[in-house]
Amino acid sequence: MVRKTGVCLLRMLTLYLVFAVFIISAIPSPSSAMFITPGGENTVVGSTGDMEKVQTFLESRLVQQRLTDFGLTAEEVSSRLNQLSQEQLHQIATHIDGIDYGGDALGGILSLLVIIILIIVIIKIMGKQVIIK
Repeated sequence: MVRKTGVCLLRMLTLYLVFAVFIISAIPSPSSAMFITPGGENTVVGSTGDMEKVQTFLESRLVQQRLTDFGLTAEEVSSRLNQLSQEQLHQIATHIDGIDYGGDALGGILSLLVIIILIIVIIKIMGKQVIIK
């Protein structure tokens, strides 16, 4: 009777932990849940810093490839960049800061591995065998 209650309690705990890990991993990180409000940010415009930041971003290989996919050359991009006002340049530079380059694929993989290891450990504690073929 005591063993059966312990096994039932262990199963409920396992289900709770698996559910909790899924819920925690589903919550987006703060960088991807940020809302940008128009005019809500400080409008201190630093022309050289913003221009350098935008040019550095445009020099990355992925951005250059994407721009060529759209049919834009480097000269066209630089001429359009020179036509922007300081406020537009500052707005682009602040949006560049909010870009999440790598995504969160590593976090998802790690949480999946933790769940699998947790399930295997709980099954071992229950006295069952895990056989992977």
